[in-house]
Amino acid sequence: MAREIITHFHYIHHNGDSQRGFTLLELVFTVVIMGILIAMAAPSFNGLIESNKIKRLATEIEWLLVQAKSEAVMSSKDNVEVQVVVDGVGTPIWSITLSTISGATSSTTVDVVTLAEVSSNNFSNIELDKTFTKSVVLFDKLNGKPNLAGSYLYTIGDYKLKTVLYNKTGRIYTCLQADSNKLSNYEFCK
Repeated sequence: MAREIITHFHYIHHNGDSQRGFTLLELVFTVVIMGILIAMAAPSFNGLIESNKIKRLATEIEWLLVQAKSEAVMSSKDNVEVQVVVDGVGTPIWSITLSTISGATSSTTVDVVTLAEVSSNNFSNIELDKTFTKSVVLFDKLNGKPNLAGSYLYTIGDYKLKTVLYNKTGRIYTCLQADSNKLSNYEFCK
């Protein structure tokens, strides 16, 4: 047993030079270089995250409005209204809700069903504003057109988008505001 231990130490001593690891100085240099590279890449990642977040919000608002138009035409009963309501505009906590209201006569109870919602919980640090004169937009049962024209404006960092809703044609589109950074797939508003 003792002879085996001595032989093992002898083997480690003579073969230790060929099994060399990293020195402390080499590890320190590697960590410093990696830190510099990460610090240089961090601002570009922040811009990428902001642009993806605002593009996702634009898509969700557009689809919420398209869903409102479709729902209004599909549920064309006389006592059902489809509405999009904006709450908390200009504050950090905002929401856009798509709802149907049925039983709007005076003798029955009103039943509100929320179909979809876009809220600041999923889009932190994005400021939302609107140009509609009211916070509730109703959609026509016959053709799905909204009763109001206006737009939703949202901003994060240097990115500013606007989703426009026309009441005469029912058209919905998203564009970049004039003072915004360029985003792929979006034209500047005219």
